[in-house]
Amino acid sequence: EAKVSIGQPSSVDGILVLEDTNKAMVLPKVASPHLNIINPAPGMMVYDTTAKQLAVFNGTVWSFWKP
Repeated sequence: EAKVSIGQPSSVDGILVLEDTNKAMVLPKVASPHLNIINPAPGMMVYDTTAKQLAVFNGTVWSFWKP
């Protein structure tokens, strides 16, 4: 079982574990992903720079999350 841990070593279960006390993950930035990502994969997440919100592809449609 492979695991990548970035930050402090952790016993948290997962394939990719990101840990820090004062930093956050930054997603790829894409203008209008529903128009510009031709073949999105289910679970894909990006920051939509046009709408200034998180975009998630569920396998059928994009969902947009506003803060």
